[in-house]
Amino acid sequence: MPERLTWTPDLTARSGARYRAIADALAGDIDSGRLPAGTRLPTHRALARALDVTVGTVTRAYGEAERRGLVEATVGRGTFVRAATPEAADWTRPGAPPTTDPDSALCLEDCGTENVAPQGQIDLSVNYPARAFLAGALQPGLVGLDADAGRLTALAGYQPSVGRPEHRAAGARWVARFGLDARARDIVPVHGTQGGLTAVLHALDRPGDLLLVEELTWPGVHYIARQHGIRLVTVASDAQGMRPDALAEAARRSGARTAYLVPTLHNPSNVTMPDARRDALIETARAENLTLVEDDIYGFLADSPPAPLAARDPDRAVYVTSLSKCVAPGLRVGFVKAPEWLVPRIAQAVAADTLMVSALLLEIAMKLIDVGHAQAAADAQRREAAARQQIARRLLPVREPEGAEASFHVWLQLPEGWRASSFTAEARARGVAVTSGTAFRADGGDPGAVRLCLSAVPDRAQLETGLGIIADLLERRPEAAMPMV
Repeated sequence: MPERLTWTPDLTARSGARYRAIADALAGDIDSGRLPAGTRLPTHRALARALDVTVGTVTRAYGEAERRGLVEATVGRGTFVRAATPEAADWTRPGAPPTTDPDSALCLEDCGTENVAPQGQIDLSVNYPARAFLAGALQPGLVGLDADAGRLTALAGYQPSVGRPEHRAAGARWVARFGLDARARDIVPVHGTQGGLTAVLHALDRPGDLLLVEELTWPGVHYIARQHGIRLVTVASDAQGMRPDALAEAARRSGARTAYLVPTLHNPSNVTMPDARRDALIETARAENLTLVEDDIYGFLADSPPAPLAARDPDRAVYVTSLSKCVAPGLRVGFVKAPEWLVPRIAQAVAADTLMVSALLLEIAMKLIDVGHAQAAADAQRREAAARQQIARRLLPVREPEGAEASFHVWLQLPEGWRASSFTAEARARGVAVTSGTAFRADGGDPGAVRLCLSAVPDRAQLETGLGIIADLLERRPEAAMPMV
């Protein structure tokens, strides 16, 4: 006897992937009250028969609904509508605002007016490179730029979205320093790592698709994903980074085909994945047909890091880096090293977003790379970062992972009783801006930690002052830190 359906979605006005249309219809019927909490949904097979779709489509739809926090499934019992709770994952819905603490909200490059410390405060909230080296890092690339009028005329005109051959070749030479054997045709110049990630995710995913990310991850990817209508699925991590078993499970459950991760000097945890973990992630990506998007913005700070994911499997991993942190943020030049099949799609994404990357900026970058000034600038930033890390480790109870001796930041676990948002507020009240750990979780949850950026403050003396204030605050109980009213 055919199963009596407790619910049949109306899909007549819904376009796009059928599994997503089913999940969206389910969300609408829950919101309207048509499906109250506790309603048992039809079995996968019965609903598939009623809608004339495959059982796999319904399975994927229910999995998507469960990921959004709309339903819960129990083996042997079925799938039921969940009761609404404050923890419901509204952040997974297209266009939904982030649930992070607004005082900790970061823009795409760890900056923005909403996160700039008030005048007079010591700003440990933004991951800028040390400013003392920026002018000197750029000047060699500007010398003689106007000497060849013909060359300048060529650079001043419109360029291919994929970049000029000589600039792509310079990018290949730069990424070779990080262990990648790249050809010019594998490289797409982009406007910084942010621009590169925007183009790569645009090329790989469509609105409504899912992106696998670590539980703690750079907030900029949250914003990029939301801008493109991409939904985030978090993957569990451990002391070595993203877990391969959790990645496989998340991929199977969600149907996602792309994962974003930071294998070297992860932001914010500072973890650098060892070789074995990187190999295991590549094997998982092959088994689950995943493309890994590798953000290596901080790789230049690491001392002999393991080979990138893209060096282990050039067809399975996309590598994104830039000169923003190691030379100067204002240069706005980055490079994507991608599989051959993906290069045209990334170039199309660049064309749709900015038409092209400035050839003048790329010319400066090429000069800096070829005469060794880009490497010299990176070395100067690394030395300064190492000196500032020593100050932080002297003043604060931080236990940074091995390999983070020259990182731009520290990830500070808070004593019991402190919430990340309240600690951030108290630090700000005492004249120090830090970043609440809630900003690094897609669901806005509290990891009980804050990020302290060490390189943005103008000098080491000001850094010591700011970290001294943080150290004093750590000694206080949360209730003792609050002013009496």
